[in-house]
Amino acid sequence: MPTVILPVVLAIGVHAVVGVLPAQADAASVAPAPAVREIEVIVDGGYRPGRITVAEGERVRLKFVRREQSPCTREVVFAALDIRRELPTDQPVILELPALAPGEYEFKCGMNMIRGVLEVVARKP
Repeated sequence: MPTVILPVVLAIGVHAVVGVLPAQADAASVAPAPAVREIEVIVDGGYRPGRITVAEGERVRLKFVRREQSPCTREVVFAALDIRRELPTDQPVILELPALAPGEYEFKCGMNMIRGVLEVVARKP
């Protein structure tokens, strides 16, 4: 009888190992998500920094902090990205940006007087 049990045990053991390995291989092949780069933009008579450079496909979070009371800077507008956000004074406002194609994306105040640029540069091969 022990010779009959041994092949059955081996078959179960092999099946269990084969069933586990593909799942482990799939989990190992999934790359971790790239880190999000947060950039603080101070709004006080203008945008500081007024020019922001990021890499193509980079995950970016812009944190706008308005330090003034001027009605001009009450909102920030990224027209090309269809983004418009209110900027309450002294309250951070976070904008999560999608991965962007290379180019320049202008942002400005709601009155179109204060401007900044988000430059997306192509990754080098």
